Amino acid sequence: MQLMLDLSYVFESCRRAGVVMPYQQVQVKGDNFVLPILQRAHQIVLQLSVNIASLTPTGHAIGQWIAYLDKKYSERQIFFGAPFHLDVADATKLHHESQGWILEILKAYSESGTVTITEEGVGKLLLPDFMGKLDSLTRDDLSDGVSCILHLIPTPGAMILLRVAENAVRKYSEKLTGKVPDSSWGDILNELEKNLRVKKSVVGYLHYLKDMRNEAQHPDKRFTQEEAERVLIQVKGLLEDLESQ
Repeated sequence: MQLMLDLSYVFESCRRAGVVMPYQQVQVKGDNFVLPILQRAHQIVLQLSVNIASLTPTGHAIGQWIAYLDKKYSERQIFFGAPFHLDVADATKLHHESQGWILEILKAYSESGTVTITEEGVGKLLLPDFMGKLDSLTRDDLSDGVSCILHLIPTPGAMILLRVAENAVRKYSEKLTGKVPDSSWGDILNELEKNLRVKKSVVGYLHYLKDMRNEAQHPDKRFTQEEAERVLIQVKGLLEDLESQ
């Protein structure tokens, strides 16, 4: 998970700069150093806090550190200027606080009903052989949708996965009919239902996903984590069935 990798990097960098003797110099600004890594983690935590209120204080704390580091530290090393490397006091404090953030996020992820599909589970669900049969656009969209779900951002995840399903169905319809479909999901579904070559399981997946897609079109619709995970399971099943025909 990118968020945990980022915060673990910050934690370990601060440990080297302020806890382990002898201290090691750790750059604050610049690509892939403490500040930009914190900024990336902050965006993810802010998205998570929309659905998990307990992470709001964590997002606020990370935001305060970003503002503090950005103001205090220089982008390049200047003698007698603003500091370039993380000083011991800041490293010690940030080491302690980043550990707390990691624990809070782990706690949120472990709460009952928060998430049932783990990163390990996704690896078993989306095996390399299955992913290798998909076109690059479908594979990238599927990966993006799964990433959102693993980061507990269910609504964007479900929306991306529904797009995966619709694109796959349109390609399947074109394969069967030899024509590029320009009609709605419902019209395509009706045509596929009449086609005796289409498996009933495919029609079943399509009815479920059509209902989810209709719900998604309401501006106030927000998917729960469980709903997004169910969409993932259904989309994966649909893609497998379409591939087997």
